Amino acid sequence: MRALFDLTHPADVHFFKHLIWLLQKRGHKVLVASRDKDVEIELLEAIGIAHVCLSRKGAGLMGMGLELLTRNAMMLNLARRFRPDILVGATGVSVGPIGALLHVPRIFREENEHGWLVRAMGVPFATYVMTGTGYRKELGPRHVRYRGTWVQTYLAPQYFHPCPDHVHAAGIDPTRPYIVLRLVSWGATHDFGLRGAETKDILEVVSRLSRFGRVIISCEGPLPESLQSHRNPVPVQHIHDLLASASLCLGEGGTMAAEAAVLGVPSVYCNPLFVGYMDALERDYGLARSARSLPEGLRLAERLLARPNLREEWRQKRQKLLSDSEDIVMFMHNLLRKALSS
Repeated sequence: MRALFDLTHPADVHFFKHLIWLLQKRGHKVLVASRDKDVEIELLEAIGIAHVCLSRKGAGLMGMGLELLTRNAMMLNLARRFRPDILVGATGVSVGPIGALLHVPRIFREENEHGWLVRAMGVPFATYVMTGTGYRKELGPRHVRYRGTWVQTYLAPQYFHPCPDHVHAAGIDPTRPYIVLRLVSWGATHDFGLRGAETKDILEVVSRLSRFGRVIISCEGPLPESLQSHRNPVPVQHIHDLLASASLCLGEGGTMAAEAAVLGVPSVYCNPLFVGYMDALERDYGLARSARSLPEGLRLAERLLARPNLREEWRQKRQKLLSDSEDIVMFMHNLLRKALSS
C-alpha cells in the first residue's frame, strides 16, 4: 500500500501518527504532506515523521482561501509523483477532490459540527468519512462511526504512557498541584466572528486559580509580559505528559479540553461553539464541564478544585469511557483496507 497523508494542524499529527507508524511497520509506503501552522512542523520533526511542507497558514479568510488553492495544486503534483493507492486526511478539502480527480480512494475524519464550509468541500468526494462518539450530524452513506473520542487515537492506554520525568525536566514538579490554562488564536475558519478572553480576564483566572496550585499557560499566540512567567516550558512533543499530571485543565480549545478529559483530568471547555465530542464527555461520562466564556469557566473550575478526591473521582469516570471505546487506530487501519478492496 502507498498512502499519502494530508496533515494541516498539530492535532492531525497526533491523530494519525500511530496509524502512520503501524503502516510503516508493516512495510507500506507512507508520504506525509504537512503545513506550517502553529507547532506542526516542530512536532513532526520531534517525533521523527518525515514530511513535505506544502503551505503556510494564510491570514484571514482570503489568505486561507489563497493558501488552499496553492496547497491543492501542490498536493495534486505530489500525488501524481508519489502515485498513492489511498489518500488520508484530517479534512477532505484537499484529499477529497484530488482523490476523486485521480480515482484514488480517500478517507478523512470530521470532528466538529460547526465546520460547515470544510465539510461542504470534502464530504461529497469522500470514500469514507469517519466520526467518533458524540458527533451529531448524519453525513450519508459514506459516513462511518467509531466508538470513542478522536483524541483516544493517541491517548488510549495502549498508545500513551505518561512520563513525569518530561515534566520535571522542564522545571515543573509533577507531584505538586498545577492547573493548565489553554488559550487559542481564534484563527480557524469556524472561529470567524468570535474572540477570546481579554487580558484582564486571563489575569483574573491566574490570580484566582493560583491558590489551588501553579498556573501554566499553553498559548497559540503571544502572551503579555505580565503573563510570561506562566508560559508552558514543556516541549511540544511532551504536552500530554504535562496534561496527565495536572489538577485541572481550563481552556478555550476543544482539543486540549478533550485530551485532558480522556486522561482522567477534570476539564472545563470555555467556548460558545458546540462540539459533540465535548458534549458526550460531559453528558455521558461526566469528565468535562462547558462554559461559554473564560470567566464563566473560571467559576466552574473553582468549584471543581474545591471538591475532595477530585482526581480519583475522574479516574473512575475515565474507566467507563475506556470500556465503551474501541481501538480507533485499528479501526482506521481496517477501514483503509476496506476502501482499497471496494
